[in-house]
Amino acid sequence: MTPLKFIRNLRLRQKLLLSYVIVIFLPTIVLGLYAYHNSKSSLESQFLQSADNEAKKVALEISYRLQRQDVPMKSIVFHPALIDLMSNPNQDLYTQFKTLNDKIEPIFFNLMYMVGDMNEIMLYSENRLSELGNFITPSTAVKDKDWYLETKGSDTTKWWFEDGELFATRVIYNIEFQTVSGELYVRFDYNKIFGDFIGRVNEGYGIIITDRQNRPVLTEHVGQMDDDQLQSLSRKGTSKATIGGESYLVVNKDIPQTDWILHYLAPDNQYKTGIGNILSATGIIVLICMVFLSIIIFLFSETLLKGIEKLNTKMKMVENGDLTVVVSTNSKDEIGQLTDQFGSMLKQINQLISEVYQTKITQKSAELKALQAQINPHFLYNSLSLINSKALRIDAQEISDLVNHLSSFYRTTLNKGKQIISIQDEWTNVQAYIHIQIAMHNTRFEVEFDADDKVFQFEMIHLILQPIVENAIMHGLDLKREGRGKLILRASLDGEDIVFAVEDNGVGMEPYIIERILKHESTGYGMKNVQDRLQLLFGSEYGIIIHSQPGIGTSVIVRIPQYRHIREDES
Repeated sequence: MTPLKFIRNLRLRQKLLLSYVIVIFLPTIVLGLYAYHNSKSSLESQFLQSADNEAKKVALEISYRLQRQDVPMKSIVFHPALIDLMSNPNQDLYTQFKTLNDKIEPIFFNLMYMVGDMNEIMLYSENRLSELGNFITPSTAVKDKDWYLETKGSDTTKWWFEDGELFATRVIYNIEFQTVSGELYVRFDYNKIFGDFIGRVNEGYGIIITDRQNRPVLTEHVGQMDDDQLQSLSRKGTSKATIGGESYLVVNKDIPQTDWILHYLAPDNQYKTGIGNILSATGIIVLICMVFLSIIIFLFSETLLKGIEKLNTKMKMVENGDLTVVVSTNSKDEIGQLTDQFGSMLKQINQLISEVYQTKITQKSAELKALQAQINPHFLYNSLSLINSKALRIDAQEISDLVNHLSSFYRTTLNKGKQIISIQDEWTNVQAYIHIQIAMHNTRFEVEFDADDKVFQFEMIHLILQPIVENAIMHGLDLKREGRGKLILRASLDGEDIVFAVEDNGVGMEPYIIERILKHESTGYGMKNVQDRLQLLFGSEYGIIIHSQPGIGTSVIVRIPQYRHIREDES
């Protein structure tokens, strides 16, 4: 069953309910969902923006703390005495020790003991093969360290966190000779750098700082993480992560002046609670709207259906034969007007019943006269039969044959007043007509019949072939001046169709005449009537096609489907 047919078969109350659901309830629910999703999106956007802002603040704060340590490191690597000491290892030891003791070590001790953030300062020399004092050692001692090559190839401070130690490195560059003299290594007190900062992270939020290998530099308010979880952390944008059984939105930010990444962890439940509140509020509003609409719909539906159900009850009583029902209403809407119109129609029916009774009497009288009129064909057949009998008595065989053909022609032509005839009878009819015409024309033309017996099991419209044959004789053969005329009738099956052909070797027709006789009522042809009757019953794809050449002849093709008429007494 198709959806359209299913809806059409529903009762009116069900159709109204379905239409209300589609037109009112469904849009209300859709609008509610739309409002919920918009609010949810807005809340998520605000939450993400807030987390992003906090992550930026944290990243800048860490960058500031590290950059503050960059100033004393620059004062070391750009100190002329230190550059000279690191670049000229061939000076005499006295001069080197004096420079180290008088100019370099005081700076180091001041930074370590007076400032307090630095726990260790070490200089690694590219030009030295042995240690000098407590602060200078050959670079060969650290060539296998991860930080060595990267520091040597950079002109900025590099920050590192390895084996629980926080340190920074920076290259010492000899500008005069355009060479690297060594590397500065400074180890910092981790707690003094990050200690007071860690406690400022909001409750429930977390911080993870990872280096370029995704190794943790700092973790705060975060559960235990394995290496796989650390490696899965994204280094850009935002992402989702589950740490210690808690779900977080992770905002990833580069920390300026370092190769580190800040992962700011904002717990999902911070905004999921707000989303739950929005969902509850939206659900309550939608529910209130639906209850209110349901009450209004119920009142309108009952008002509408009450009148229809009352009218339906009255109509069923009339259907069961009770024509005395009084149908009226005080309602002025369309249902009330329909009820009043039905009541008015019922009164008119009662009036017509009495009139029909009188009409039936008149009809019976007309049928009697029609029965008397049917005597005339029987009188004709009886008269022709008497003529045939007398012709046989005087051995006038030609007259007898002509009378038989005439009798057969009229019998099939009248066809008891029916429009549908068997092809067998139609074929007999046209054969009788042609034999009569041959006699009238003193056999001036010959005829050929070619019919497939299989076509005789079907039926067709009455009097189709006779007008075509009549045209072939009158407008074709009769006008022929040279040679003997010939008329051919064919009947055959063509797939699911039946094809009749009436061919003559008469004078033929011009194309404009063919078009005129098929599209207009032409005196003397009657072909349009035949065409209209065929297409009215069988459709526009069936009917007559005419092929004709002036001076050669004409062929009229009639195509009809394989047709059997279902009569009332058979159905």
